[in-house]
Amino acid sequence: MLAQLQERADVETAEVDRRGELLRIRLSAGGSVTRIKDELERMGFIAEEAPGDTGIRWYGPTAVGELSREEARVIAARVVPTFGAANALDHEQISAASALVADALYACFVGQLDGRASPGGLARSCGRAVEQATRQHLGGGRAAALGRAIESDLAGTSPA
Repeated sequence: MLAQLQERADVETAEVDRRGELLRIRLSAGGSVTRIKDELERMGFIAEEAPGDTGIRWYGPTAVGELSREEARVIAARVVPTFGAANALDHEQISAASALVADALYACFVGQLDGRASPGGLARSCGRAVEQATRQHLGGGRAAALGRAIESDLAGTSPA
């Protein structure tokens, strides 16, 4: 999505906060606040003008990879231990699976940095990437279940 915004002639810079919840758009000379707000709302965002210095650290398209790696580790740390406990994995298996999941998620996120995938599309593709990455370590059934758990987490839904 940042890449899409950066392509616009009326956008000088587009940045995201650490959590990926806020966008900061700086318009080029002659850019229309109303036009960009309307476009952001069409993309599903609530758009409003904010004060100049918010004290937030902002990340542009080139720094998003750094955030993607961190987010991949956070998701793996949130999902894999719970999955491991429910599937009788020992500490070493959980640790190895966490590393595999973090790497697979990072690769998936970075592969889709242009933001053109829908949120559900990202969840599905990253769930499949996790399944593929963990298949040898966990076996087919557990890898598929872990992929579904990751997909549910990314989609913001409860695992089935």
